This record gives sequence, C-alpha cells and structure tokens, in this order.
Amino acid sequence: MNLRVQKKINEFNRFLDEVQGNVVNEVLLPSLDWSKVNLSKPQKAFIDSKSEINLFLAGQRTGKTFVGGIISGEYVYNNPEARGMICANTYEQLSTSTLFRIREVWKDYYGWEEYNPFTNEGHYVIGKKPPSHFDTTEHNYERYNNIISFINGAVVYFGSLDNYKALDGRELAWAILDETKDTKKEAVEEVILGRLSQPVDLLGNGSHFNPLYMLTSPAKLQWLNEWFFLDDFEDAIQRRIFSETEFFSAQTSTDKFIVISSTYHNKHNLPDNFIERQKRNLSSHLQDMLIYGSPFSKSGGEMYKGFDRNKHVKSVKYNPDLPIHLAYDFNINPYITQLAFQIEEYEGFTNVHLIKEYCLPDPKNRTIHACRAFKRDFQGHTAGLFYTGDATGKKQDTSTEKGFNNYTIIHQELKAFHPKSRVENKNPNVVPRVNFINLCLEQEYENIRVFIDPSCKNTIADFSYLKEGSDGTKHKEKDRKNGVSYEKYGHCSDAFDAFMTATFKKIFQKYLNGGRERRKPILGTYFKNRRR
Repeated sequence: MNLRVQKKINEFNRFLDEVQGNVVNEVLLPSLDWSKVNLSKPQKAFIDSKSEINLFLAGQRTGKTFVGGIISGEYVYNNPEARGMICANTYEQLSTSTLFRIREVWKDYYGWEEYNPFTNEGHYVIGKKPPSHFDTTEHNYERYNNIISFINGAVVYFGSLDNYKALDGRELAWAILDETKDTKKEAVEEVILGRLSQPVDLLGNGSHFNPLYMLTSPAKLQWLNEWFFLDDFEDAIQRRIFSETEFFSAQTSTDKFIVISSTYHNKHNLPDNFIERQKRNLSSHLQDMLIYGSPFSKSGGEMYKGFDRNKHVKSVKYNPDLPIHLAYDFNINPYITQLAFQIEEYEGFTNVHLIKEYCLPDPKNRTIHACRAFKRDFQGHTAGLFYTGDATGKKQDTSTEKGFNNYTIIHQELKAFHPKSRVENKNPNVVPRVNFINLCLEQEYENIRVFIDPSCKNTIADFSYLKEGSDGTKHKEKDRKNGVSYEKYGHCSDAFDAFMTATFKKIFQKYLNGGRERRKPILGTYFKNRRR
C-alpha cells in the first residue's frame, strides 16, 4: 500500500479514537508559543538563514543551544517527514548539556513533554519503541536506540561526534552540531555532510534543502576558520564584534553563512554582574574569545606567544629601492614554502616586512616552480636579492642531478637578480630561535618590528595556531589529504625563523649570549698574538 495512503488511514483512525475518548493526549504536537520567545538579533539572523551550512560562533551564555532548540522544534513540528540529527562532541556533553537544554526549550516554549506510559500522556519518547498511538508511518525501526520519536511521526537521531563513524549510514534532512570547536574536520565533512541527503522540501520552494547548523564558542581547531574563510573577513569581524550592540553576519561562500555574537546580546537573560565578573577573571585573549566570540584569539599553548594579529598584520607594499630577502622551507606537502621579505629602517626601528608568501601545492610544489613564480612577480627588481632557509636544503636530493641541491637550483634560477646566500650550515635550535622571535614580536627586541601583509594567510595561520609541544619545540599537527599525511602548520614559520636568525645573525648571537656582545676568548687571542 502507498505510504501516503496508509498515513491518511492512520490519521483517520486516530481521529476516531480521539472522538471515542480512547486517546488522552493530543494527536498533533502543540506549536511554538512565539509570545514567550525573545530572540536576540544574532539569534534571529541565524534562525532565518537559508544557507545549507551555518555557523553560530558566539561567546559564553549567548543562547547557542536555545537556538538549537527552536530550529529543531520548528523542523519537527512543520516537517515530520524530515529526519533530523542532534550531536555534541561527547556523550557527556550531549546528555548533560545539549539535549538537556534543547528539551527544556521544547517543554517551555512548545509545551512538549516526554511520554509517560503510566498516564499515557506525552509527545515524544527517547531510545525506545514509541507507543501504538504514535504515528510510525515513516519509520518502523527494529530498535530505537539513540532515536527520539515524536507523536506526529517525526524522528530525530542523536549521537556523539567523538565516535562519528558510528553515525554513518543514515539519511538525514537536517542536522544540529553543538560545540563543534572540538570536533574533527573528518566527522563533519566525511560523515555528517554525507548523510544530509534526504530529498525533502524544507523551504517550500520545490527544491531539496538539507541544512547543517553548527553552534560553538570560538574554534580551537583552525579548520572551522578555514572552512568558513574567516581570515578573508578579519577586518570586518574585528570592527563589529567588540561592540556591545553590533554583531557580524555574512554569507562567506555560496553555501556557507556565519553569525558571530558576543555575550552582550544575551545580557537580558543573565545575572546582572555575569559579564563584568567574567572580565575580571579572564585574560584579554580569553575575554576576546569567551565574551566577544572572536575567532582569532589565542586558545592557549601557542608557539608564537608574542604574535598579535592587531599589531603584526598590516598591509605592506613592495619597495623597488630595497633588497628582497627570500626564505625557504623545502617540505613539499602540503606545499613548498618561499617567503619574500624587505627590511626598512624607519625612525630608529628596523621594520621587517613580509610582503608575499608562495605556498605552492602539488604539482608546483618544487623549488624550481617557487623560483619561477618569484621571477614572474618581480622580474624588474634590481635592488639586490638575498636568500636563506632550511640548512638541510644544502644536502643533495635524490630527485636532483648530481652536484645540485635546493640552493644551487635557487642560485641558478635567480641568477639574473645576482643573489647572495645567507644560508647557515646548521639550523639553530628551535627553542632559542622561537624565543628570540617572540621577543622581537612582543617587545621589539633591538628595535626590530615585524609586519605581515594580510595576503600571507598561511604564515598568519602558523603564528596563530601552531602549538608548543611538551618539550618546548613545535608541535606539528598531522593532517591528511588524498592519502598523503603531512604537517599542517610549521612550514612558513620555519622559513621565517631561518630568515630572522640569519639576517639578524649578530643580534641573535647577542640574545643567545644573554644580551652581551660576543667576544673572542681571551686565551685564544693570546695564543694567536704569540704565534705572530
């Protein structure tokens, strides 16, 4: 029998039962009582989104999960045929926070109660077979583990994203993910998005629409920032989110929409002194993250602690009258790295300008292609050229001809610029060289100032997100793409380290010597003079 015909028959039978007084509870769910709802402007903008991938990035106590309750409630009420899913990063978070708060919204704003078998009243059941008077036309599962079944026939799956592979194999119409900041990229891209495929018309315009809603405080994992292209909107985000009355929202790509909200927008629902108390107990970076929802704040453990986007990211232009300094890192995955610097003396300061980065992925991830890209961009440059980088690039590579290494290739490719090498014989130890650079970034050591052009996205990401390992060295997080494993961060900063320690060699040695100028050993000088 046709499912729709059967559904009509079931509805008619339930109507007869109700007339005969055999069913106590309502056949259909009560609707949302909008008179009780007091949405903030950011919440309303997010709920009204018609994009398929949506991110609500907000500070503490901004009503993120409340939004999840309203969105899920509206789909359950208006589109019972559309199967949904609600997930959190862990089961503990799911049960004690996400579902707890969402069910509060269902109860307080919709009047939905969990079914009570003793009174035969209620609107939904969790993790068990629904009672006979529930509409099960669109589903008849053998087991109802991790499923919420509603009286009107709607079903909502729930699960934990720390075991995301267990969620595979389900066809969904919509999904809500709570606190996505700690979730793996693969869980969202490979599993959740792949499950959003139920052909339903949620917008009522005759087309299929399968939305994903992510609710989270600022990301500790950079993939969310990259996924929503937030670096491209940094100036606009920073201009708006620190206001107590404004918020940021944007369609960052064809299918992605984001809202960034501060705690101030939900102040009317919080204790009078909540925000002020939090400010007193949080560092400035944590205030930016946990109160204002900034996606660019430090989350703790960063390698380059002295880096500050507001201070060090600044538009810097090429000056044809100044030499260019190139720095290299020769890893080829995810790209080969070539950074172009210029140094300008100004009012007693030595200003280091990173004017351009070349991070070339496969198939251009070779030294020769990096050099040729530089030649195309700076073919008329005549003010001099220096190069440095990873010292291991001096070793002969099996992929090059005998007698060649990365630096001989660089020298030959760029010979028209009359380049001069500043490559060290050995890379300085990681801890002291990073401490030296942090000192330059934070305190402008020896009047060295660093400015990075906003176009250098990979370098900025390195300085923002590269973590410090337990041994004080760089913790190079692994990522994987097309079957190839690689270090996600660290390549641009390695090239940056090499440039700073080689170009400012005397200053770096002074730093290593505790701030004292390096002097020749007295005993060595005595014997040298005696031999004369």
